[in-house]
Amino acid sequence: MLLKAALFLHVISAIFWVGGMLFLVLVVAPYLMTLTDPADKSKIFQIVGKQFRFWGWVAIVTLLVTGPVILYMLYGIPLSGIFDPELHKTLFGKTLALKLTFVTIIVLSSLFHDFWLGPKARYSRSLSRWARIFGRTNLIIALVIVLCAVLLRLSLT
Repeated sequence: MLLKAALFLHVISAIFWVGGMLFLVLVVAPYLMTLTDPADKSKIFQIVGKQFRFWGWVAIVTLLVTGPVILYMLYGIPLSGIFDPELHKTLFGKTLALKLTFVTIIVLSSLFHDFWLGPKARYSRSLSRWARIFGRTNLIIALVIVLCAVLLRLSLT
């Protein structure tokens, strides 16, 4: 039952987080381009961004909690096992290491984007540009993480 709950929460959280990033990039950002008043653009993005940031971090924390549970209950790999050199000799282990490396990068990048760069971006055109770059880069990294997860689950690695 715990494995099923962890899998459900993990998948729902990934759907929300990645889907939310796709929505921001593919729907909200193009809509904002149609607005002529920079203040309106900034206000809308600040409101949407703050709301998504809260729920996005709920999803991230859920992913970080359920991931190790799934790794142990589904694959028999305890958290300490990710450092086992024997695991990294396998394609599964290499794919897992790649996924966990990208998870670490995206969590750190998201912390920087959401709590430092993003809030300052509304006051600086240059920082706004960097916030967009970080946001889109995080989306690409998230999609690579999803691909790694699919490969791991299907044991195609």
